[in-house]
Amino acid sequence: MEITKALHTDHMEMKKLIKAVNKSEDGAERKRLFTQFAELLVKHSRAEEKVVYDALIKTGEEEQEEAGYEGYTEHGLADSLLAQLKSGADPMSPEWSAQAKVMMEILDHHIKEEEDEVFTQVKEDFDVAERKDMGEAFEAQKDKVRA
Repeated sequence: MEITKALHTDHMEMKKLIKAVNKSEDGAERKRLFTQFAELLVKHSRAEEKVVYDALIKTGEEEQEEAGYEGYTEHGLADSLLAQLKSGADPMSPEWSAQAKVMMEILDHHIKEEEDEVFTQVKEDFDVAERKDMGEAFEAQKDKVRA
């Protein structure tokens, strides 16, 4: 599968899961959904960094390099918030709920920016065969990541 399609598929699943986390009014269900979300987020992020962001950085083009480093930075912020959520004892507490809401907002922003800008850069810098290879590498890398 071509890399932007693979990324988009994960993006839609993550958005669905984090929205369900935020909508749920049952603590056990929230924890279960959050665990699924967290695993996908970590696997997706680490694979995307290796396959997409590193490739953009290696182009040597300033705009692409910046996009790669911005992606790493945004993933770092999401990782920090993810750690806070994982350490939160009560998924029904106001603090945990606020953090989950911010995670959804950060994710929405990141996905919109990535799909509007980074996907365009990837399509400009890599031909269809390269993007298919990147998609395969992305899926293989996700399988290697321990969430």
